[in-house]
Amino acid sequence: MKKLLPISLAILLSTSITAAQANDTWYVGASYNAQEISQFNRDFNTAGVIAGYRFTEHLALEARYAGGTSGYSDFTVLPNDASVEYKEDISSQASLMFKASYPVFEAFSVYALAGYSTTDLEYNSYTGSYDSDDNLIGYAPVKGSVSYDGFAYGIGINYKLSKNFNLFIDYQVLPDFAPDDNVSASWNSATFGINYSF
Repeated sequence: MKKLLPISLAILLSTSITAAQANDTWYVGASYNAQEISQFNRDFNTAGVIAGYRFTEHLALEARYAGGTSGYSDFTVLPNDASVEYKEDISSQASLMFKASYPVFEAFSVYALAGYSTTDLEYNSYTGSYDSDDNLIGYAPVKGSVSYDGFAYGIGINYKLSKNFNLFIDYQVLPDFAPDDNVSASWNSATFGINYSF
């Protein structure tokens, strides 16, 4: 009996290591995302790619990168009552997050995300050019960009289509939209995508 115990422990340890190694895997994917800022009627959409490494069945590190597909636009009235268009678009958005998963059914699992997110927002508009009598003589384009980055987190549901393919949908809270020191609004996103595990 005493001889069987070390042998049993060795077999159990070997099995555990093999199982852990079996869960070590890379995966890639694609996503589509809809985002909303709680004030100012701003909605954005992005499409992007995903790459992740699964350490165990329950823990992964995931990177996402996306570009804007549609953004926000409005018209601004200049001092002479002329109206010019103002646009905002996401030029790029990236995140690096830990992903903790827990299976609830054979094909379904829930997960939580937490990590770092950064968004580059590009804006385009026009400003008026005036003569000495304050008469409008033309328009000059105004372009620029601003970055918002910080802690982000979320929750999601994963559905296992097959051994290699997974569908997912998640909801994230991104760093606040804060164009100046006196203005801050929550920034939320919903993502749908598909992953392929190697």
